[in-house]
Amino acid sequence: MENKKNVTGNLRKPFSLIARFSSELQLLGTFISIAALMAFYETLKELYFKESLTLVESHTITVFVSATFATIASYFIRRKAIELYAAVEDAANMAQSVITNIFDAVVITDSDGKISTFNPAAQKIFGYQASEAIGRNVNMLMSQAYATAHDGYIRSCLDTKVAEIFGKNGREVPGQRSNGDAFPMDLIVSQMQFNDNLMFICIIRDITEYKKAEIETERLRQAEMLIVSSLKKEMLVAASIQKNMLPKNTYLFQQFPEIKAFGISRPAKEMGGDFYDAFVIDPEHLIFAIGDVSGKGISAALFMMEAMALLRSQLTRPSKFPTAVNKVNRLLCRNNEANMFVSLFVGMLNVSTGNLDYINCGHDAPLFSANNETFKMLDVPKNILLGIDEDASFELAHIRMKHGDTLVLYTDGVTEAENENREFFSLNRTLGVLSSTYPDAKVLVHGVLNAVDDFRGVQAQYDDITVFSIQYLPDDLHTARQSFFEWSVDLGVGIGVIDEQHRTLLGLINRLYEEIVTKGSSSEDQGEILEEFVRYAIYHFDFEEQLLRKNGYAAIDVHCGYHARLKEELLTLLKNGRNSLTSVNTELLDFLKAWLRQHIAVEDKSAFSSA
Repeated sequence: MENKKNVTGNLRKPFSLIARFSSELQLLGTFISIAALMAFYETLKELYFKESLTLVESHTITVFVSATFATIASYFIRRKAIELYAAVEDAANMAQSVITNIFDAVVITDSDGKISTFNPAAQKIFGYQASEAIGRNVNMLMSQAYATAHDGYIRSCLDTKVAEIFGKNGREVPGQRSNGDAFPMDLIVSQMQFNDNLMFICIIRDITEYKKAEIETERLRQAEMLIVSSLKKEMLVAASIQKNMLPKNTYLFQQFPEIKAFGISRPAKEMGGDFYDAFVIDPEHLIFAIGDVSGKGISAALFMMEAMALLRSQLTRPSKFPTAVNKVNRLLCRNNEANMFVSLFVGMLNVSTGNLDYINCGHDAPLFSANNETFKMLDVPKNILLGIDEDASFELAHIRMKHGDTLVLYTDGVTEAENENREFFSLNRTLGVLSSTYPDAKVLVHGVLNAVDDFRGVQAQYDDITVFSIQYLPDDLHTARQSFFEWSVDLGVGIGVIDEQHRTLLGLINRLYEEIVTKGSSSEDQGEILEEFVRYAIYHFDFEEQLLRKNGYAAIDVHCGYHARLKEELLTLLKNGRNSLTSVNTELLDFLKAWLRQHIAVEDKSAFSSA
């Protein structure tokens, strides 16, 4: 009760000052008004009665008129004073109600730090009654270390007039309850001047529960991080299992010299829904397939692994090929509550005859090249996707592959790859890349992947990408395979030592091709051969220049400038080759082949024929 009176008294003082000032103004106005009215009255009285009144009569009338004016003025002043006092009382009660009922503690102190106001919230937070706190120093509410510092803050504020601890934003400081328990509190301090005295208003909030929640949140965050880390590890294991289900990134079917096959699957996330497979079912027949499961992530990966497992379990004999896909479809439809489906192209090749039976289940038509000519879309039957209709049937198609025929299978992650302008890589670009790339299964696959990466640029890969290529080369059983870069008569310049050096450079390009494409050697081994090629090319340039000078070639400076530009290009090529992450750099091979042909058949022929 004492605290309430104290709070109310402190709040009413400034309102009383306002009321007092307003009353003085009203009194002054009333005095001036009455004086003016009395002067006006005296003037009228003298004019009207013209000194016919006795002194007693005149004074009597004046007294009654003055009393009437005073009574009327007092009435209005009293009514205004009552209204003003009521407003002051309402404002004081409202302020008192706010302080009493506010959730936060309100503690008001004087410039010496003595508490003058201690609201109920402060009593609840600190455990003191108002009577125990009022009149005592506010540092009783703080820990010893902070209490000493707080006294310094007050002295500094009084001496320098700079309030270091004041501000709109709260700050966390240690508080101390009546029982000695320390707790964290959020403190906002402001100041006010009252009757030329400096007062401090402290708004305090107990943040013990908030800090507990903060600690618990951090604990949960750490636990969540452990769970996420564990899930990531499990995801990596699952992704590794899925990756190991796919054929290795080497030439496949090496037991069949007449077959060159190679494939790569690159998921957009840790795990994907794309797959390709290649396996042998008897001494003459092999199976190859490519598929794309609806969706992405773990569910797609699981459905993909189920589809692969079913294909391998059902495609065990050539005679079962026409019906095996039907059974795979029925099994995928059963217990398929997620309503997932998969597009599939699967082929069975008779290695001895070249007969290829294939079934296409809603997949993008493969791209076919006859005898290493331009790639075109393969004609495929229009069958339904797997996993949709349990009673669906699938039409079988057939072609006979001949020597040099190539088939490239891909998923829509290739043609629908987007660049930063939201353009698709498209089927036409895919056909163009394949038709202009050296006809080797591995080079074709990497050529498409490299072209897609260049097209995408900085744009992220949004869909899984899978490319598989298979070539039929039965004649290679009986004839030596051609080199990547063949020597021809038109490449000779007619000077034995120069032609021999050109053959050496050509041989190094072929050797680099073998290491990159056929053997799939490490980037370090590839770099060593590329370095040897660049070193020998520079030696060859120097030898040519000496020979041309000796023979009196008039345009030797122009030819030397040409060599200087080539040296710079080759050194840049070497640097980029060392830093390249591309396992099969088809651009490098094509560049070296085109460069050497230009160097021999155009530049050197022109120079040595004129020397």
